[in-house]
Amino acid sequence: MRHFTKLIALLIALAMALGMASALAEGGKTYGGNDVSEHVELVLYYVGNPIGDEEMVFARVNEIMNEKINATINFKALDMSSYSQKYDLLLSGKEDVDLIYTSGWCFYIDEAGKGAFKEITDEMIEKYMPQTFATQATASYTQGIIDGKLYYMPACKIGYGHPTVLIRGDLREKYNLEPLKTPADLTAYMKAVAADKESGVTFAYNASQDGKYLQNVYFITPNNLLTVDNSNYFYYQYVEGKTDYTADDIFFIYDTDEYKAFAAQQLELSALGLWSRSSINNNTDVKDSFLNGTSAVFINNLGTTGNVAAAAEKANPAWKPEIYDLNLDKVSTAVYDADGYAVTYKSKNVERALMALDILKNDVDAYVAIRYGIPGYHITVNEDGTYSKAENYGTGHWSYGAAPSWGLKNTLLEMDEQGIFPTVPELMKIWGEISVDSPTVAFAFSTTEISDSWSAMGEVYTQFIPLVQLGLVDDLDGWMDEFMTEAEAAGLDEIKAAIAEQLNAYFSNL
Repeated sequence: MRHFTKLIALLIALAMALGMASALAEGGKTYGGNDVSEHVELVLYYVGNPIGDEEMVFARVNEIMNEKINATINFKALDMSSYSQKYDLLLSGKEDVDLIYTSGWCFYIDEAGKGAFKEITDEMIEKYMPQTFATQATASYTQGIIDGKLYYMPACKIGYGHPTVLIRGDLREKYNLEPLKTPADLTAYMKAVAADKESGVTFAYNASQDGKYLQNVYFITPNNLLTVDNSNYFYYQYVEGKTDYTADDIFFIYDTDEYKAFAAQQLELSALGLWSRSSINNNTDVKDSFLNGTSAVFINNLGTTGNVAAAAEKANPAWKPEIYDLNLDKVSTAVYDADGYAVTYKSKNVERALMALDILKNDVDAYVAIRYGIPGYHITVNEDGTYSKAENYGTGHWSYGAAPSWGLKNTLLEMDEQGIFPTVPELMKIWGEISVDSPTVAFAFSTTEISDSWSAMGEVYTQFIPLVQLGLVDDLDGWMDEFMTEAEAAGLDEIKAAIAEQLNAYFSNL
């Protein structure tokens, strides 16, 4: 992570090079050469529950907006409990909306297909978002390309495609186990925890709802499988040096012998009591289960496991938390977060909305405020470029990664928390050195023409696959046969044909 003060110098130099210093000619009424003499109010909707100290943070952001682009932003929340019902209604209704959060899980493809979002061209980014144009990685845009067009401004935060596993080092040592290196080592550890009636742990792993993290650790990553458009259904196997991928390389993973072998393994592990037989209905946060000591394993992305490990080490240092990537010898792909903000078709201030995003994503003061909180009140920015939590940080107050900032993430301006769990930067360094670009990084599967089949497939998946991945079915072969019958009835062949057509067009243009 770059030194914070060096970033400030970098961005100031960039602003001067672009002719964009804060107090530009004519009283700051131009931005990047664009006239901003008329004050405008923008309406921005984010998805997430309201957070404490919102008024303070938004007021600080609007001070900067007024100074830079002569605008204010009216921030509004779509809370997590009802956003799915309100999102489309908001876009199709009469209320003014300039900017709205969107992502792969938050209706991007559906709403873009309906014409709810403005197309954002390279020319628009260069003219109205000059800092973004100069610094944002081109690869970060690719997940949002639909039929050659971009309909939102994505975040620019890079991550890597491996799941990580957090365990209790004190228990590993108690069972005389070596540090974990492979998925098989994780199994041995969980078996030892389950057999230890005095551990105080309820279940080795507090599996929850669909078992996707178990699938990633035990099946997807070990087999070098990469997904197509982040679906749960279609994958291909990455082969080092291979450049001639076609749609023929894509397969429906649930109809493979390898998946059935993984499912059989899950049956065995479930029968040993490594997780609850009622996991499918478990709504307890698996993070909380680890932190309260009722689970001895937590699986997630590195950022999340790092935060949980740091919290566990602080609250229970005797646990000796340890983080592992159990598939370090497998392909690691660099991926960009798919969060972002779209300019709605209803916006009467498209140019100013893009300028506002440019400020939110790149201005140091605005970014720190909305991403971390107010320095001196919520956080302290340290001389080494890290941040520390101040007295007013956390529950009831603003904190790092608050919902309004999800679509604004920028790797160049991210700060590590002082005292970050040491494995986090170690793994990030390793992944940065070994990661590769996915051959389908720029492919975005459009489901517009097969929306009914896609929706029906989702219902079939939900009915069958989570139970398989948690090892909670009695007759695996019969269950999978019934799943395939239902999948075919839902339109599996139609989906396969659509993916093949779009992928072949994609590969032919590489």
